[in-house]
Amino acid sequence: MPKVYLEGLLVAETAAHHAIVDLYLEDHILLTRAEPGCIKFEVTEDPKRRGYFHVSEEFESEEDFEFHQQRSRDSEWGQVSAPLERRFKKRVE
Repeated sequence: MPKVYLEGLLVAETAAHHAIVDLYLEDHILLTRAEPGCIKFEVTEDPKRRGYFHVSEEFESEEDFEFHQQRSRDSEWGQVSAPLERRFKKRVE
């Protein structure tokens, strides 16, 4: 079964957007890592560009990835982080 990978940037350039990340991202990471099929979920702020967060995800299957996407959209993180810019690329291998 092919794995799903997602790489890219989450952009929180304003102080208000950065506050959302500061308040909600840690719980989102913990909940995602506990999901079935989550192999890797990392979000790290770029040391040279405040507000630019590198995202790297790996899931066992398309079904696991879709579960994550739906759970994320329905979560508090999904609601409060909706205004943040996302620059992601997904690949399946």
